Amino acid sequence: MKLRSIFFFALLPLVLYLAYLLFYFPIHGEIHLSNDIGRDFLLLDELDQKKIVLIGPRSNTEGLFHGPLWTYMNYPAYAISNGDPVTAAWFWAILGIVFLLTTFFIVRKLFGILPAIAASLLLSVRLIPHINSVFSPEAMFFFVPFFLFTITRYIESKKAIFLAFHLITGAIFVQLNIGVGILFLLMSSFLSIGFIIKNKLWKHLLAFLVVPLFLSNFIAFDIRHDFRMLKAILNLGNSSDFIIPFKDWIQDRLNNTVSIQLLSDTTNLLLFVYAVFALVVVATIMRIKNDAKVRTVYLVLLFYYFGYMVLSFFNKGIMLYHYIHLLIPLTTIWFVSFLKGPYKIVFAIVVFIVFLLNFNFSLQWVSSTQDSIVGKSRDSWTALKNVANSITDAEKGKEFGYFVFSPDSYAYQQRYAMIYAFKKSNAKAFEYVKKPTTYVIASPPPENDPYMTYVWWVKNQVKITSISLATKKFPGGYTTEKFNLNKEEQKVPFDNNIMLGISFR
Repeated sequence: MKLRSIFFFALLPLVLYLAYLLFYFPIHGEIHLSNDIGRDFLLLDELDQKKIVLIGPRSNTEGLFHGPLWTYMNYPAYAISNGDPVTAAWFWAILGIVFLLTTFFIVRKLFGILPAIAASLLLSVRLIPHINSVFSPEAMFFFVPFFLFTITRYIESKKAIFLAFHLITGAIFVQLNIGVGILFLLMSSFLSIGFIIKNKLWKHLLAFLVVPLFLSNFIAFDIRHDFRMLKAILNLGNSSDFIIPFKDWIQDRLNNTVSIQLLSDTTNLLLFVYAVFALVVVATIMRIKNDAKVRTVYLVLLFYYFGYMVLSFFNKGIMLYHYIHLLIPLTTIWFVSFLKGPYKIVFAIVVFIVFLLNFNFSLQWVSSTQDSIVGKSRDSWTALKNVANSITDAEKGKEFGYFVFSPDSYAYQQRYAMIYAFKKSNAKAFEYVKKPTTYVIASPPPENDPYMTYVWWVKNQVKITSISLATKKFPGGYTTEKFNLNKEEQKVPFDNNIMLGISFR
């Protein structure tokens, strides 16, 4: 048996175990139903009703919305399962496997078989803690390798087809995460137009026609709504006020740049992180200087990584996780590329250490999540499902109204869990309606504000002042209050501001 075949055979148990970890929570019927995920399921419910939507979830910036692409991508799983969140979790895990396979082939094409294997292994352990709760901005992660591959191939081959695919991928970025996507599309436009001018490839400018085509939903939406999003984009970066102290802002950018997103946890490893960063930068400079064959791809990696970090300075706050999550495939490909070339022995050792650290983090995450979140956390799907099933079992087919409380006001995950569970059990449940039997389903208060409970909300916004017949506590901190309301109490209107929906639909 050839040495390569023995190596692949030895890797098989590890690959299968990593695949099992990626599917661990859907196998056990669980999903981390966070606020963002709950919102995405409400958007799927909206799509199921309307069939065509032009925008997706709102972004962090007032007046901006992400595109509906992630909603459409998830819709087949939603439709097949009639809205079961666990089926969506299966879809995300399958998407993760597809991403790892395509990344393998892309990296093999760029750098060879060993870097391709290393990239897939490193990315798999980074996916494990996140694959059970993927929302729109994080989904950019899956498209980054193809984005880098197409621009590299365009510069090397001067074929317009690669530029067209690259710009389509940039438009996909905008659909998934409008703020970050625009930055990458701007960088790509600057790079490719400069290349076109330098090489007098004027016909290649026609490739840019794909951008408005793939962003036509935003154009149609903005025309209908007085250019709401365009105005918001033009206002970005106008404020010179920092959300956090200037020193912390600089430190945040420095830490995120130097970390190159290789480790899941950098606690007590700052010296190692700085050493790896220095090693990667020095090795990159040497490869650019000494090897013309890989010069283009390294210049592309440097351009997008440091270009994005420079443009991030328009953001006057910290870089939230989903602002840098998409960089992990970029920096991983960059990191493993040195497994081919003059520094492969040194980098083989460093790559192995990084893999072990991240693998250990993923194992600990799965273990701690199993112990402290599954069925026990406020964002646990099984915990929320048990709340809904308890009410359904108690009412035995009778009509009831219900109101859902969450300290953040939106109650996305709690609302969707109740809508799905009541619909699946054919319960005669009416959200935001006072019936003779009415339930209040309350989330726990925030850890830093234990007094932010549902009590005031029930009396002053739902306008229920009678004494509840039964109070029931659940894992995850949830509470249900059951009320019997007479006709006069049912007629008392509640505050319509509690019906927040999913914002400007």
